[in-house]
Amino acid sequence: MEEFRTLVLYRTQHGTTKKYANWIADALNGDVMEAGKRNFNEWASVMTGYDMVIYGGNIRVGGINGIKDFKAAKIKNHVENVAYFCVGSYPDSEGTRLEHLHDNFTESEIEDGVELFYCRGRLDYIGLGFLEKRIMGGLMKAIEKKYPEDRTEAEAELLEAYYDDVDWSGRYYIEPLVKYVKSFMDEEQLEYTEKVAAERIALRLKEEEQEAVEWEEEMKRREELHKQNEEKEERDKIRRMSKKQKEKYFAMKAAKEMAEAEEDEALSADVVESVDDYSEFSDEESQKK
Repeated sequence: MEEFRTLVLYRTQHGTTKKYANWIADALNGDVMEAGKRNFNEWASVMTGYDMVIYGGNIRVGGINGIKDFKAAKIKNHVENVAYFCVGSYPDSEGTRLEHLHDNFTESEIEDGVELFYCRGRLDYIGLGFLEKRIMGGLMKAIEKKYPEDRTEAEAELLEAYYDDVDWSGRYYIEPLVKYVKSFMDEEQLEYTEKVAAERIALRLKEEEQEAVEWEEEMKRREELHKQNEEKEERDKIRRMSKKQKEKYFAMKAAKEMAEAEEDEALSADVVESVDDYSEFSDEESQKK
């Protein structure tokens, strides 16, 4: 039996595409390589000898990261069997997949039957870069301007998760892609691939358990840092207040804490809003002085 050889190439920005690439390679007993920032013309030679080459990248302002470089290398190396996957934060749907398909491939490529699969990723606001935060901020402002009833389900979900770290990734997203690649295998190749894949997946799950523990520790560290920053901001704000402003602020803060302790949601909401408004007002007044 001649083994069916699969290569998974990818470019990632925050790590989720890398996770999907490893899952796909495990499920198909394939090789996996990260392209990094190198031009894909340098990677053309590595595609030689594979029955299937899969390329994946994260979505950046509609475009699949590295897609143009990969296409150039694919043409140069005459790669025939190719599949693509992309990773984004929007919910998985046929509409989302088609949008990315038309954003990244020509009509001629689509007519020739290019295969693109969509995998939902992760939204980590803290981990975003400056430019990404500005882009996401603009998108969120546009969504916020809409009446709640006019927002799509995807927009409402993104708005709710915006300032949190939400991971929507899952192995079930790769199933259509894995099924597609397996359709190129004969019976013996398929049997062998699934046997070895089961062993690789078991090892990967053990690694992910350890990674989950490490990530939980990282989240605790972030929460503690965020708490420290909030406390520092409050101390700085109080320092700028006059004596009367401080007395009123602390009285209102005590009322807020009492309302929360009594679980009076209506009263608590009113007091929280009053404290926040007064805090902003007193800060402005202090700056004027």
